[in-house]
Amino acid sequence: MAKLWENYKLRVRKNCMGSLTRSDGLEYWRNKLFTTIIIYLFPLGIIVLIPSSIVVFALGIQSLTVAYIFFGVAITTISLYSGLRINQRKYLFLTLIYSVAAILIFFMGELGAGLTYLFGATVFSLLILPTRAGVLTIFINILICVVQALLIHNRLVDYPLRESYQVASWLAISANSILLSIVAVVFMPMLFSGLQETIESQKELKLNLLSHQGELENSLDEKNTLLAEIHHRVKNNLAVISGMLQMQSFKETDERIQKKLIDSTLRIKSMANIHEQLYQSNSFSNMDFDAGLKNLVHAILETMDDHSKIETKFNLEPINLNINQAVPCCLIVNEVLTNSIKHAFSDMQKGLISVQLQKNNQQITLQITDNGVGFPDDADPETKDSLGMVLIQTLAHQLEADYEYKSRKTEPGVLFRLSFSLSDVNGSHLS
Repeated sequence: MAKLWENYKLRVRKNCMGSLTRSDGLEYWRNKLFTTIIIYLFPLGIIVLIPSSIVVFALGIQSLTVAYIFFGVAITTISLYSGLRINQRKYLFLTLIYSVAAILIFFMGELGAGLTYLFGATVFSLLILPTRAGVLTIFINILICVVQALLIHNRLVDYPLRESYQVASWLAISANSILLSIVAVVFMPMLFSGLQETIESQKELKLNLLSHQGELENSLDEKNTLLAEIHHRVKNNLAVISGMLQMQSFKETDERIQKKLIDSTLRIKSMANIHEQLYQSNSFSNMDFDAGLKNLVHAILETMDDHSKIETKFNLEPINLNINQAVPCCLIVNEVLTNSIKHAFSDMQKGLISVQLQKNNQQITLQITDNGVGFPDDADPETKDSLGMVLIQTLAHQLEADYEYKSRKTEPGVLFRLSFSLSDVNGSHLS
């Protein structure tokens, strides 16, 4: 039964709604209201008409029997017959209402509900059809009332309400229904006009918003493309500079100058690595620092560890870092790693560098350890005035970070630990 009901509703919606959508405004809502009326009119009408037809037929009132059969056929046609246009269904529905009104008026006069149906015909016509249809119903209502007055005057119908002034009494009563119909025709179109203006303004606003959205998306795409190009060019320029420095270091005979050139090359490569990460990502102000950190370590080892004697171990939590913090962090990592590679494993065939990255609430902790020889007992790296230590101190200050750089107590090697708060400030300006 439920499936049958759903199929019936789909059939009625197809017949009475057409292909209109909400964007079509008032006409869509007129059709939707008409569809809802028809969906429930058919089953309720059939339930009422079948027993009523049997009763009036048994009483020998042939005219009402024919009228009830007509009502049933009309309701069925409006609901289920697919050969009618939507406006034809609507006018047939109004004809049905007027048929009921005429029968109630001519058979029951002022005691029936015929005048109510006349007013209902005007209201329904305004709801489901253009305003001119409502105006037309006023003239039809007046015509029906005048015809009834003529029938009363010629005593072709009974009018038991009064023995005298019967026509005047009927006209006075029916005038109230006609007056209400006129009021509906005057004021309901004003309401619908306001609703239509609201719908059209919302539709226009939606179109404007979609247009602006498209413009903003295009602008955003252009800016993303521009930022990607900037990062790509910066990375390429840094690669050219580092390549030139590296070539110069190969030709340099002074070992001390050669080491300084290699150190500078690695620092530039560290910054280039960040720009490459940003260029390849969907965000141009933030980077996946864990992935970038791993790439940086491998790049430094490929440059400095000629014999691949150093192994790496990573324990990295996924952390997204803005470029203002990523750049100094990578430069610090570069200084610590190059120091370990240069000095920690000079007398060892194999070495291990471990890198840990953790996040606890908004606190980031970066830890780098090696299993090399460690610092000399009388050495304090934080008091050294080398460029590497100056960079570490300066960059840690820029991050507002705490750090420690010392020999490990229970195991051989060096420990470097950096701790700072995660910042939400995006951008690429480094102060």
